Amino acid sequence: MSLQEIQEDGRCREEGSHWLFFSDDPAELAEAQAICDRCVVRVKCLEYALDEHLDWGVWGGVIFWDGDPFHRRRSRGRPRRSEAHLPLEADRSALLELVASA
Repeated sequence: MSLQEIQEDGRCREEGSHWLFFSDDPAELAEAQAICDRCVVRVKCLEYALDEHLDWGVWGGVIFWDGDPFHRRRSRGRPRRSEAHLPLEADRSALLELVASA
């Protein structure tokens, strides 16, 4: 499936804020992830990013940074208590499970 076919049903297309998905700002990346949380094609989007070995951006609610997928971007300092149970990194099957269960 091509990226265009996936994005036809994607919330990122509706929102009109593609720049959020490729920002360096953690708050904007979190905003992009929130858009993905309500998206019906988030698993397909994540699978596409993993298959294509994409380096940057938010894909299916997962942040890709230098080619490494992170379920969330860790901010500086101690993690918030509310986020302590969330993984920073995950393998492919764990990422797909996290995104599918969201």
